Amino acid sequence: MKQQQKFSIVNVNNNQLPIITEDTKTRYNWIPFGVYGHDDFFDAVTMTHNISTTNSACIEGIADLIYGKGLYSKTPAFNDILQKLIPQEETKRVAFDLKLYGNACYQVYWDDTHTKIKKMYHIPVQTIRAEKIGNSPRIENFYYCIDWNDQRKIKDKKKIPAFGTSNEKMEILYIKNYCPGLYYYSLPDWVAAMQFAVAEGEISNLHLNNITNGFLPAVMLNFNNGIPAPEERETIEDLVQAKFTGTDNAGRFMLSFNDDPNTKPTLDVIDIPNLHEKYDYVAEYTQDRILVAHRVTSPLLFGIRTKQTGFSSQSEEMKTAFSIMQTMTISPFQNLILNSLDYALTEGGYEDMELYFEQLTPLVILAQTAEETDKSVAQVEDETNKSMENPATQDNPGDQTPEEPLPTEKFTMMEVNNKEYEIYK
Repeated sequence: MKQQQKFSIVNVNNNQLPIITEDTKTRYNWIPFGVYGHDDFFDAVTMTHNISTTNSACIEGIADLIYGKGLYSKTPAFNDILQKLIPQEETKRVAFDLKLYGNACYQVYWDDTHTKIKKMYHIPVQTIRAEKIGNSPRIENFYYCIDWNDQRKIKDKKKIPAFGTSNEKMEILYIKNYCPGLYYYSLPDWVAAMQFAVAEGEISNLHLNNITNGFLPAVMLNFNNGIPAPEERETIEDLVQAKFTGTDNAGRFMLSFNDDPNTKPTLDVIDIPNLHEKYDYVAEYTQDRILVAHRVTSPLLFGIRTKQTGFSSQSEEMKTAFSIMQTMTISPFQNLILNSLDYALTEGGYEDMELYFEQLTPLVILAQTAEETDKSVAQVEDETNKSMENPATQDNPGDQTPEEPLPTEKFTMMEVNNKEYEIYK
């Protein structure tokens, strides 16, 4: 009797490439923003920040450089007003949101006559969704919900007008860049590296489980007790896949109970030469792609050391890299925030603001420059800050779309991430 042999290839779960979508056909009044699912963009971005060491270092480091040493005005009289009007910590959070998510927003509070802005606070942008537009070409309202994954909390969402669209006491100033293919939201500048950030996180997970459970061989599993029916075979494949594939299952061992030694399963180890070198290559490649996506000219700026530099000294590398990054990466972010604030404050009854960010310059650059010019570090820092000042250039803030307001008649205090916010009730 001719023996039969069936060979199956078990497919490991493969994540699809991220597809960014604004669901404009939704039955809801707001626009869901998805990447892998229906409305998971902000959750997915947060996850890539939390699991990837390189991505986290770049986001936090660049956000710190965007904020620098704070937001100030060159007009002394208005600077005193500014520090009370927009607390520094609020702008620091806005800078972080803008780098991490590509979107950020302020709560703007008006006086009773709606002619003067009284206060501006940061609000976590992941709690905000844009209202679906109707006949108007601009977004007129936003919805606030502390957790868009909780259907019960979604029922209690708050509708808030966009800045400049109402006479309410509270509006939302939404800050974002122009992004092709999107209207309601924008994308972070590093979005192309999302898959690499996930890969870096999975590599760390794989190594952790291998260390915890032993080592992970590549094997061929043979069952020698006959060929089961297709349904039974699929069930066996699903069980094996669930128990032994994926980084969470790395290094698990297998138990087999048999009536006959002749029909016991056999494991043929498939030797993969230089496996550690392959992991090293993947780790280095993912890190490099993440750095490229963030336009990091030198990883040293964020405490990341790589093998290849091309500079004769670290100080020379950092000085050149910082100059390029300040011009090509940091200044555009700062200008976006400054233009939005300049627009909002102008509409809010203020003038002669001359807003600027005080720059944060690495000490090694200041020290080297001071040594070369025979000046003190304080003098060099002052000159460097003046040379890199990035004042608002808001003539036409159309691309920034800071046109989003929020309404309010009555206020109630709501806590978000251990911070109290006044939200329209």
